[in-house]
Amino acid sequence: MSDTPEMMLPELMRSAACRSGNEWGWRPEEIPLVIDEAEKAGLLNIGGQLQFSMPEGTCECYWVEVDALADEPKDLTWTERVALAASAARHKMADISRRYDFIEEGRKAFAAPFQAYEAAGGDVRDRVCFIWYLQADQP
Repeated sequence: MSDTPEMMLPELMRSAACRSGNEWGWRPEEIPLVIDEAEKAGLLNIGGQLQFSMPEGTCECYWVEVDALADEPKDLTWTERVALAASAARHKMADISRRYDFIEEGRKAFAAPFQAYEAAGGDVRDRVCFIWYLQADQP
């Protein structure tokens, strides 16, 4: 566990993470801070996607995603890749945050689990998580 890139993030950030198997995620509004801290730690921000961790299982909105490496030029140093990916991730996360209402996307795609959870008194806002992938430099 200690050799995962996420373990290089500050403890406060790790403790705020939602976990889905081996995947780490955070509330969508926390992703810009994750991007910043990952860049400071020399980690590559790869991107991620919107998920809802419902009692019945994971509801993944795979179309609401960030791919920070999509336009990455070849032959960059690690430091250049880290900086460029962080910049792209910030821009793309801000863009999808403007384009999508995350809760409504989940509600449209997963109406039955959302209705059941809310009928039982749950708040789907407590189940939203943006899974985020990081990579450490390979020696």
